[in-house]
This record gives sequence, C-alpha cells and structure tokens, in this order.
Amino acid sequence: MFIQLFSNYLVGQSVITIEQRDSFQDEIQKTRVKLGTIAVAEGLLTEAQAEEINHQQTQQDRRFGDIAIELKYLTEEQVSELLNRQGDESMKFFQLLVDTTDLSMEAVTEHLNGFQKVHGFTDEELAAVQKDDFESIIPLFATVRDSTITDLAGLVMRNLTRFVTNNFYFGRMKKATEYSYSMLAGQKSIGDSNIFLGFSATNELDGIIKLAKNYAKSVTITSSDEVYDAVCEFANLNNGLFDSVLSDDDIFIEMVPPEVYLNQQLSGNAYYMPVYIDDSEFDLILSTDAAFVPGARPHTLNLKKTNLQINTSKSLPTVLVVDDSALIRKVLIKMLNENGYQVVGEAENGQEGVELYKELEPDIVTLDITMPVMDGVTALKLIKEHNPEALVAMISAAGQKDKLMEALKEGAELFFTKPFNEQEVISSLKNN
Repeated sequence: MFIQLFSNYLVGQSVITIEQRDSFQDEIQKTRVKLGTIAVAEGLLTEAQAEEINHQQTQQDRRFGDIAIELKYLTEEQVSELLNRQGDESMKFFQLLVDTTDLSMEAVTEHLNGFQKVHGFTDEELAAVQKDDFESIIPLFATVRDSTITDLAGLVMRNLTRFVTNNFYFGRMKKATEYSYSMLAGQKSIGDSNIFLGFSATNELDGIIKLAKNYAKSVTITSSDEVYDAVCEFANLNNGLFDSVLSDDDIFIEMVPPEVYLNQQLSGNAYYMPVYIDDSEFDLILSTDAAFVPGARPHTLNLKKTNLQINTSKSLPTVLVVDDSALIRKVLIKMLNENGYQVVGEAENGQEGVELYKELEPDIVTLDITMPVMDGVTALKLIKEHNPEALVAMISAAGQKDKLMEALKEGAELFFTKPFNEQEVISSLKNN
C-alpha cells in the first residue's frame, strides 16, 4: 500500500509520470516474494507444509510466520531470518527511484517528508505505513469509535493481500450518509451481533470487476452477474473469518445468504472506505447497525450452469454439486473432473439439489450450508430420508461451526471449508 500511496503522491507533485509510476509498481510486484516461497527454497519447509500454512490462513486471520511457529515447522529465529530475507519493499522502491530517475536519495527523503506532512503521519505512523502494517494503518484511515468496524476493515485489507492482490491502496473511511450506489454485493451476519460487510460501486464497475476477477483467479468470469457472484463470495470469505473469531468468544452469529442490489441507496448507520486496484475504485461497506438496510429490492442473479461433458464410457464416481455461487460450483467441478470424478449435475439451492439428487442418484453430493430457498442442512435431511447411505460433503465458510455440527449429527460424512485445499478435498473423498 505504501508504494501505491507514495508513488501517487510523487505523480501529483510532478516528480514522476504515471507511466513511470506503473513501471515501478510492476517491478516491485516482480520482486515480491512470499515468506513460504523463501522458506521452501531454503529447505526450511516442504511444499506440503507451506501449502498447509497457506490453507490455515484461509481459516484463521493470522500471519504465515505465527502459524508456522505454532505448528513447530519453524522457530521464531527462522521466521525472523526469513522476514529479513524478504526485504524492505519501501527501500527497494527508493532504490528504483534513484536508479531510474535523476532523484538523489536526499531528494527522495525530502519528498517522503512532504508525503508525511500531507497525510499528517507521525514518525511511528509513517514507519507502520512503510511496512504495510494494517493493524497500525487502519486506525489512521478509519477513525471511528466502533472497534468492530475497524477490525473488519483490517481483516478485509489483509484478505485483499492474501487472496486478491497486494497492488492496492485505500482512502479514509467515511460515514455513509445518503449513500447511493450503482451496485452493492454483500452479506449480513445476525444473532448476538449484527454485521453487514459488502463491496459497492457508486458509478463505474471497473474496480468491482478487478476485485472479482483477481479473486476468481483461474475461473473465467464472463458476465456482470458472475462478477457480482464472485464479489459475494469474497464478502462471504471475510464474514466467515470474522464470525469464527466471534464464535470462539461464545458469541452466537449466523450468516445469511449474500445478496446483490443495483441502483439503490443505503439506509441506517454504515461506513464506507474507498479501495483502489490499479486506480480503479470500489468501496468497502461496513455496518453494525441492526436497523441497517442495504437496499429495498435484491437483484436476482442469472448464473449460467456449466455445460457438463458426461463421459459414459468410463466408470467414474459421480458427483452432484449444490451451491448458490456459480464461482464455487465452477471451482468444484473443475477440481473434481480433473481428479478422477465425474460431475453429473449442479444445483443452485437446496431444493433444486434434493430434486436433482433423486433424479441422478450420484455417488457423492456436495452441499453448501448457506443457500437461499433451502439451506444445506435442510437439504441434507431430505437426501438422507431418501437414501440413508448417501455420501454427503458439506461446504462452508469459516465461522459456521454450529451448522457443521448439526450437519454431522444429521449424517454428513465430510465437510470442506472455503477457499478449498484441493489436496485435502480429493484425499478426503478417496478415503470415504
């Protein structure tokens, strides 16, 4: 984030051009090396261990090094050395400026002082920004009294880095009074706490599209509704991780299915924080107000199903995939078909899933827990009534422990948490 903010400041001061800024940022992206990559290269971790730590980060909002130490894969000293090896990216950027422009290091420092004054950062705050330390940065940009709001904002920024891109920056949080939007995708969590987390565009959708496509990665997104669906899934990921922390504190909370709204207005107390990917903006929307309403009329997503190629010449285990997210269905279908399974059907809610199960009688069915029309646990009960021997794998976000326990009591054999670890999913299926 620091590199994006400081380079934009230099563009605004006519010190560098936009083209130079973009080339510098591209160069830094090329030299960014993840901690796990360095550890594997140094022989300190196996690829399997690094992948396990990465997967645990999808279930817990914790640093790579902290998880590695807890698992006793690395010592504190080894993590410290790896962090040193990873290097100081702000210093790399300063060196690029000196090497490729007529700026001296003294001039860079002078501009850095100007950047500090413009933003009103103390020396300690500037140091935190240079290190991209979101725990310290968020309170500078989100000066609200509600700690849940600032905690949520910090979680989202860390997850943008982990799952979307680290080439982004954000602006100051503001109260969303009379906030109108062209598109909003988000999710509520209800219970002992009321939370809404979503992403919106007030006009153009370029930022939302970049968020969706970077999050979907290898899964192709072709329509606006598929963009909205992917953004809903990213909201679901963040809500799940945050709700898992609350449930650990014995706070009951339940996620309801994500929804999309078009060309409407928020009502109730909420905050928004602008986020920029390659200068394209979207807004993070957060609320803890029980009276908050994201919109009056949810948009119905028109999500096309995969044109499944059924190979009748091979005797492969058959699978029915049931999930309201087209992105998750695509991910699962691709994963299963590439690993010796044949997906014979897909459904977008529990009711449709039960009907298709009775029609297709697949060997395995995957059921998302949170779905509209009929949730996964209800669908599980009906499938088990139809066939007590049905092999069912439940799909959930983090933070749905109560629902998972209920599903296991109802006879679910397996459960997988999004985002998926392919090796874990396939290994578990082959052992059942």
